[in-house]
Amino acid sequence: MKQQFEKWEAACAVADFDDEEMLECRAGERQVLLVRLGDRIVACPAMCPHLEERLAFGFADGNVLTCSKHLWQWDLNTGDPLGPAEKRLPVAAVRIEGGKILVDTAPLTCSDD
Repeated sequence: MKQQFEKWEAACAVADFDDEEMLECRAGERQVLLVRLGDRIVACPAMCPHLEERLAFGFADGNVLTCSKHLWQWDLNTGDPLGPAEKRLPVAAVRIEGGKILVDTAPLTCSDD
């Protein structure tokens, strides 16, 4: 059984994400994409695992994120691929503290290849 570690890193100020649906930013050493899902925010890698397209060029509809390059899609609640997508997209928890958005970057360093 894997032991779950957490690594919370500041991504941006809450004010930077106030009117945004998606925002690409840096959390520690990683480029991440913050995505608003109703009243919560999740984070994922900024680049598509397929052909390294920036996911910020795509779009989110409900809990589904779509890459603009080849229309790969993922469920942002689980990271599971939908449709033609063949790889999971790691999804990380986000929390707000002291006016900053923090991302648990530990799940973003894992790969299931």
